[in-house]
Formats: sequence, C-alpha cells, structure tokens
Amino acid sequence: MEEEIKKQQNTKTRTAAQDIAKGLLIIAVVFFHCFLVTSTNPSQAARDFSVLKAMFPFVLSAFFFYAGYNYKNNERTFKENITRRAKQLLIPLIVAFVSSTIIITAIELIYNHDNVGVTFQAVWNTVLYSLMSEPLAILINFQPEGGFIFELIVALGLLWFIYVLFIASIFFYLLVKHTNKSLPLLIGVDIALLLISFCLGQFVGTYLPYCVQSWPTILAIMLTAAYLRQSHFLNRRVTSKKQAFLFGVNALIAEAIIVGTSIGCFYAFGATSTGSLPGSLFDDKLKGFDAFFGFIFGILGTYFIHTTCRLIKKIPIISSGLQWVGNHSAVFYLFHPIFIELVGVVIFQKQVLWGEAQAYFYLAISIIFLVGLSLLNDLIFKRRHKNIDISEKIRETEAPEDI
Repeated sequence: MEEEIKKQQNTKTRTAAQDIAKGLLIIAVVFFHCFLVTSTNPSQAARDFSVLKAMFPFVLSAFFFYAGYNYKNNERTFKENITRRAKQLLIPLIVAFVSSTIIITAIELIYNHDNVGVTFQAVWNTVLYSLMSEPLAILINFQPEGGFIFELIVALGLLWFIYVLFIASIFFYLLVKHTNKSLPLLIGVDIALLLISFCLGQFVGTYLPYCVQSWPTILAIMLTAAYLRQSHFLNRRVTSKKQAFLFGVNALIAEAIIVGTSIGCFYAFGATSTGSLPGSLFDDKLKGFDAFFGFIFGILGTYFIHTTCRLIKKIPIISSGLQWVGNHSAVFYLFHPIFIELVGVVIFQKQVLWGEAQAYFYLAISIIFLVGLSLLNDLIFKRRHKNIDISEKIRETEAPEDI
C-alpha cells in the first residue's frame, strides 16, 4: 500500500492545492494590474508601500517555484524538453502579443474620439519599443516620430513573465538533473546564481533589458523547487492532527518572516517592494540585495500559500472555483491586459467614478470575460484532444506546464 502511494506521489506533480493556489495568485495579479490602471498615478502606485504588498510579495515568485516543482525526471533529451517548452510558452506568447496589439489598437482607435496618437506609426513604434524591452528603449533614448500608445506598451510589457520563464527553462533543463542528485551542488549553484543577480542589481542596474538581472534568481528558485519536490516539500501526507498543526505553524512562521522582513526593510531602508520582483525589477533601495529576498520569499511564500490552500480545499464551493481558475491561469495571464483595457475604455471610458473601489469593478468584470474566454478555449481545443491515447494522458499529467 505504501509503495502504491509513493508511486502515485511520484507520478502526479499537480495537486488540487496547487491549482487552488494558482487560482488565488492569478486573481491577485489581475487585481494588482486593475489597481494600477485605476490609480491617478500608476507609476507611483506601483512603487508605494502597503501592508498588502508586504504580505504577498511572492505572487510572481510562486509561479516560478511551481514551474520548477512540477519537473519530473524523464527520458526526454534536452532538445526534446526545450522544443516542448517552446510550444507551450512561445506560441501562446506570440498569439497574446499579436492579439493584444490588434485588439487594444482597435479599442483605442474606435473609442478615442479625437484619435490623438493612434496611428500606424504609433503602433509600429510601440511594438518596436516592446520588442527591445523598456530598459533598452530608455537606455538608447528611443523616441521616434509618431509617439507611442501607452496602453499597448503596458499590455505587451506584462507578458515579460512568459519569455523569462522560457529563458530560465533553458538553463533549468541543463542543470536540474545534476542539482537534483546532490544537495551540496544545488547549494553551490544557488549561491553562484544569486551572486550573479546581486552583482547585476548592485553594480549594473535594478531594471535591465529583458529582465536579465532577475534570470539567475528565478533559475535558483526553480532549481531549488525541483530538488524540494523529491522530499514532497509541499505535499507531505498529514497523518495526525498534531502533524497538521505543525504544518500550519510552519506556514505562519514562513509568512511572519516575509511580512516582518518587508516591513523592516521599509522602515530601515525605505524599500517599498522587498522581494516582490514586480516586472522582474529589484527594489531601488535594496538593489542587488533584493535578489536574496526574492529567492527566500519565493520558497517561503509558496509554502505558506500552498499550505493555506490545502485547508481551503476542505471548502468545496470555494475550492472548486479557484481550482478551475488555477487550471486556466495561462489564459488569465496572457489575455487579462486586453480585458482590463476593454473595461477601462469601453465600459468606464477612462473615468474613475468610485475611487479606489473601482479596481474591484474592473477585477469582477475582467474575471467574467476571462472565464468566458477560458470556456471557449476549452470548447475549441479540448475537443481536438478527446481521443488522445492513455499513454499521452499520463505524460501530460506527469509534467503539466500551466503558468
């Protein structure tokens, strides 16, 4: 019986708790972007300190952690893994990039009554700006005639997570089979990676082209997650009330460390986004040291949210909805900028009518649209795979690649 349980644990990497956690996390991502859009000064709002930000700075890091945690050693070659990853990440990225460009441009053109700034040249400038990444565009002082479409810059910029995950995955597949076999090697690789991120953030810049300063930190999180999976770090079986209590206490301690560190760094150094990696950048006050906080928060934060979601799993009505959202987190992430733009321009006509509460209206309406799109996506694509053979189903279960 014990051997059968171990076999199942080794085969299935995704759990209901993980999907629930992803559901909560992706809703948090959408809400944060709704909050920024409805703020009178979005750039300042992104930098402001808040207790909520101090409590959940790991929202993005947790997705990277799960990407590493879901790794399962298999017989695929490095080339096969990267080819598979490219299909899973780059094709949706291109679809989202093109869709965002067409739809947001159309929305701005139709509903911007005086049509100021919405020209083919402005669209082309915006696409170039996004392809070269904002830090590089700023560095070379890219200011062509015709201007930009700000809303499109924001939407395309939010897709950074996908290409960074793909780049990190390349190095991940090169290293993971080695680091999984040796804890000293993993520690050595993690230290080296974090030192690289530290040097980049401390001496080069906190926000570099294509998020390069955060690559080593993200890779360290993924490698560590893959190693921890071998001991069932997130999914250890609860066999008694005492053990459940200890897991809960450990999760609260992890969260307390995160909150305490975030608040401490704010009052000591003026750091407003300790370890949160918003848009992959490091905090301006902490610079390279933020790499270490991002790494630690990614591990502790995922443990906290995952353990919490193991409890939420006991509430069927809530858990089933969040689990469904978590299963569709890729669709939510890729296309939520389009729907936020749609809500802001078409429904609210870029007017803030309810102050800070308006972000919640944006969130609710955007979620409705995203749920509809996810259902349509299921209808179109899942029918094509209805007759897939059992062996292929098993392989998909072993290494799911949702965001």
